[in-house]
Amino acid sequence: MIETLLITWRETLEAALIVGILLTYLARSGQAAGRRHVWLGAGAAVLAAIACGAASGGAVTLLEPDTQELIQAGILFLAVGVVSWMVLWMNRHGRALRGELQRKADRALETGGHLGLAAVAFVAVFREGVETVLFLWGVVVQGGARLAVAPLVGAGLAGAALAVATAWLFFRGFAFLSLQTFFRTTGVLLLLVAAGLLTSAVNKLIGLGYLPPLVPQVWNTAWLVHDGSAVGAVLHALLGYRSRPSLLEVLMFAAYFPPMLWALSRAEAAPRAARAETAAA
Repeated sequence: MIETLLITWRETLEAALIVGILLTYLARSGQAAGRRHVWLGAGAAVLAAIACGAASGGAVTLLEPDTQELIQAGILFLAVGVVSWMVLWMNRHGRALRGELQRKADRALETGGHLGLAAVAFVAVFREGVETVLFLWGVVVQGGARLAVAPLVGAGLAGAALAVATAWLFFRGFAFLSLQTFFRTTGVLLLLVAAGLLTSAVNKLIGLGYLPPLVPQVWNTAWLVHDGSAVGAVLHALLGYRSRPSLLEVLMFAAYFPPMLWALSRAEAAPRAARAETAAA
């Protein structure tokens, strides 16, 4: 359940930071009365994201087994794409998030009043909520029937609690709390999770006959770490580990993870370069 805790920690923290920035800005700008609408918009967004996840899951169960497998593979691919985009975007634009939200809050107050402010909170938090539902759906699909519900829910609640605590420390002004370091570290870990989801999606398509395995078994490490062991479960959650992977799965992992690490380093370097050019000018 490590990946569930990591995902909910990261995504809930982003949502908590968004709400915190809006509340802080309203308090400092003399618009404290609008804080209730921020909470209403954020709460409605959470409920809407959960409803979307439940409705989508219920619709999939009505399909044929092979169609379900194909849709689940598509969900995994979609989760990989969204995780990749989210990690790169946050590391590139995270520093500008506060200013962007403040500008949106000002426009909302000018045009739609407090209801407009609730809409800003709803849209921002709903995006994070949908991403969380999508990622966790990918985790559930990857885990399959062996995935227990109670640990999944427990890890999700623990991740959300950690996120709230982290956001509280940030807004209390703790000097040791570096969100840039947090997002960089969790970004690398989430890319590992995404690589595991990618190999799981490829494995499903191989099983359905849509892709060739190239070589059915590249190696066999079951003697060292069995798929059903505790260590194997952790490695499967973080890396999509299988003791007997096909060559196509290995190649897909290698084709995704190193380039994404490079892209992450470029995303982090771009804002620093832009600030240096601005200072030089």
